[in-house]
Amino acid sequence: MGAPVYDAANKTYVGMFDARDILSCVIAAHHEFLAMGGRRTPGEDTPLPHDVDPNRKTQNDLMARAIRHIKLNTKPPAPGAVTVSYLAARNPMDATFRCTKDDSLLDLCAVLANRRAHRVPVIGADPSSGVCVPACVGIISQSGLVAFIADRCDPGSLDETMADAGLPFRKDVARINDGASAAEAFELLDSMRLSGIAVVDDDGKLVGNTSARDIKNAIMDAGRTGMDMDILSYLARVRQSQVVKNDKYPSCHVHEDATVGRVVNLLAKTGFHRVFVVDEKMAPIGVVSFADIINFFIKRGMVA
Repeated sequence: MGAPVYDAANKTYVGMFDARDILSCVIAAHHEFLAMGGRRTPGEDTPLPHDVDPNRKTQNDLMARAIRHIKLNTKPPAPGAVTVSYLAARNPMDATFRCTKDDSLLDLCAVLANRRAHRVPVIGADPSSGVCVPACVGIISQSGLVAFIADRCDPGSLDETMADAGLPFRKDVARINDGASAAEAFELLDSMRLSGIAVVDDDGKLVGNTSARDIKNAIMDAGRTGMDMDILSYLARVRQSQVVKNDKYPSCHVHEDATVGRVVNLLAKTGFHRVFVVDEKMAPIGVVSFADIINFFIKRGMVA
């Protein structure tokens, strides 16, 4: 869910526009909705907060407007304007975050091992242009790279447990309580620049998680579902309204004795960017991301 943004005037790529970048606009629309005090459609009286009917709020209008107001560009530049170029610049496409068709698989792994690089553009000459101008001729994602390497690993090479293989998984886990609102969850995602966080109950047990697909669903929902709803109820609602064939939403987790192969297969199957690691009480104690797996492949000499 990303696309390169090209500045034709300067003949350079600004950055990679990502669905996460729209999240800030979604949150801003929700805050504007709250500031209105539950105002209904124009022309109607504003009821007291406790009389507000969530199904009649104008959040969808505000969110649709916020997304429409994202400009491709502004000429002359407008201070404070939210443009696709401005948002894409937060995900730069400098030499650190790109590759060419002549780069080796190891070079590609070195780029995608960075946690900020969920996908990278492949830069080459565009034969259709008739001139030798660098162009984006493809995009390679972390998930696609991991699946490609895993399919070519020697049988049994991923059968060790994470601990035995030296795969680092014990780390702080970004989480939110299942009683928190969808708005609070998305604000946490936006502030940490993440696509997925763990959702836990009052006992600290993992009961769900968010993913990049949920951000896309929230954008497609366009505010029809109230973001003051608890996060799990909200996710259930928007996931159901954006049904895609073969889409599944399991709680993406493994226990600490899982093999590396199990983690890789779960990442590939779900399309999530991370797998949460839980203890015997289902409390999250760590996380393994695509970047962790790619770094593991590099250290094990599985790519050349």
